[in-house]
Amino acid sequence: MNIRTTSATTLLIAFLAGALPSAVAQPPKPSEPVEKLGPSLFRVGRVHVDTASRQVSVAGRINPVTTLEFIANTRGGFKAYESAITLDTDGVDFNIGLLLIGLDVSHSRVPKRHFDPTPPEGDRVSIVVEWNRGAERVRVPVEQLMYDKVSQETVPTAAWVYTGSAILPDGRYLANVDGVIIGFVHSPAPIIEHVAGAGVNRYGQIVLNPNLGLEPDTPVTLTVQALAANR
Repeated sequence: MNIRTTSATTLLIAFLAGALPSAVAQPPKPSEPVEKLGPSLFRVGRVHVDTASRQVSVAGRINPVTTLEFIANTRGGFKAYESAITLDTDGVDFNIGLLLIGLDVSHSRVPKRHFDPTPPEGDRVSIVVEWNRGAERVRVPVEQLMYDKVSQETVPTAAWVYTGSAILPDGRYLANVDGVIIGFVHSPAPIIEHVAGAGVNRYGQIVLNPNLGLEPDTPVTLTVQALAANR
């Protein structure tokens, strides 16, 4: 069963009040109350939300990994061995941040299985990753982390969509169960998926870009922005 949402404004009011209207199918609640930091600034656990710019940001660290199927895993997520970044959040808090910037799961098609050949659908987002390299602040599109060993180039820029993951019959949130947040192999668990599916049926061919010099445990910040063209 997919998560269903209402508008970002309604969610803001509901979460800050500590409850959602009974008529709304409720997503999992955050681990901590949503904290208002300013007119358009909020914090959900470690996730920072700017509703004016429609951006969600969270800190993380590079994993000691080469082969990739995911861009980001949850804090303590067991898929860290094939994810580029461990984000300092869980799936629920990250998802709520995305709901607050207006992403709507009613627009989504969640992959039905690992390596689903049918592309996912959903509200489109852009993703960037930042880190310090000496005195320089490096900021790159997330595709720059994905190196294709066959073409010997980074993965071409392509669409990323909000699928919202799913709620299991026992009420658990699948992104938390599998411990993944952003993926590119068309799997049902991630909250954000790569439409082109750069890693579908290509295990071992996409690796962490060796040309970036990102050592394990490098602190990074990942930012997701909702795109204006969303429906």
